[in-house]
Amino acid sequence: MVQPRTLQIQAEKLNCAAPAPRDTVAPDFLMDDIHPQSRTLTVRLGFYKVGRMQFISHLDLQRFMKRAFVRSGLPIWFSEGFNPHPKMVFSTPLSIGIQSLCEFADTKMTSPVTPAQILDALNPCMPDELQLFYAAPPKMKMTDIGFARYEMHLHHPAVTKETGAAVAAELDAMYSAPLILSKRSKSGDKDTDISPFIRKTETVFDRETGNLHIRATLCADNANFLNPEYLIRAAAEKGLVFDDPMTAWYDIMRTEILCADGTTPFC
Repeated sequence: MVQPRTLQIQAEKLNCAAPAPRDTVAPDFLMDDIHPQSRTLTVRLGFYKVGRMQFISHLDLQRFMKRAFVRSGLPIWFSEGFNPHPKMVFSTPLSIGIQSLCEFADTKMTSPVTPAQILDALNPCMPDELQLFYAAPPKMKMTDIGFARYEMHLHHPAVTKETGAAVAAELDAMYSAPLILSKRSKSGDKDTDISPFIRKTETVFDRETGNLHIRATLCADNANFLNPEYLIRAAAEKGLVFDDPMTAWYDIMRTEILCADGTTPFC
């Protein structure tokens, strides 16, 4: 399958690998009884969220997707009650300002429909920077998600061709050692060692662009989710403060969602 042009451009711009090609024409959907009066089928959708769409919140994304489904005319299943709405379950939430090549959401249809029909009906209802690339029956549960891979690019005037390699080594050493930061939780903010939530990091300095590139695999399950922004916050310990966007900036791209073993791609 050829990736949409917008996704290729964004991946090339950030020096990231585009999602591995997936077969969007899956075997026939299987019907699944979830309600005594209705038979529905569950569909897992894969989509990317890049460019300007990185600045919409998770709640706005939910509203947007539901409206896109209504406009598409697909036989989506609606909840029952005074305020019927399409039922959708999303994978790990994405913070504002973070792009992604691999978001997932589950929804239900009331009649058989092929993956190609879903993509052909939904993608024209959405902007180029948020498009579906995958539709198939779920193979795994959302609770099977364990990790997510990210690529981060940091540009800072304190990082020069002379100091870049040393700063990269210092960041890698910091991420692999105990790292205490104020982490937000349901019970409030508290100082937490985030190193157990970091499975792997690799930091390199690109002499051509003058940027630091961080590739990180972080916990993404419900109990131990780590926002990649914490790695950027930790970089302040090495003098990399991003207060002035005219001189110092960074971007974050989620490139893959993995199962609990840390290697199997989620689908």
